[in-house]
Amino acid sequence: MRRLTTKRAQHEYDPQQVLYLIGNINYCYLYMANNEVILSCRTLKWFSQRWPHFLRVHKKALVNLDYLMAFQPGGKSTATNYITMADETQLEIARRRVPDVRQALESVQIGLLS
Repeated sequence: MRRLTTKRAQHEYDPQQVLYLIGNINYCYLYMANNEVILSCRTLKWFSQRWPHFLRVHKKALVNLDYLMAFQPGGKSTATNYITMADETQLEIARRRVPDVRQALESVQIGLLS
């Protein structure tokens, strides 16, 4: 259990219960497994440096690979690739991050690649 201190509150949570994080300038929204959303005054970079088991899939998204349900390739090189999380949210994968995402999926969860 870790404690996250924001300007207005302290949150205690288990990082393994975080599905994904969405960045918005200098803030992050942490989407939890229990459908709770926590606003943090930390940046995605701050979280990505401290949580190495999370994967950066876009400049605005950091995901927990444990909750990744599907990888949907775009087909053409200019088409958008998506991943689907456990809460059925689809997140876009940045084109330049697709090789890193594929490599992470091959090493962690081979069954998701199609």
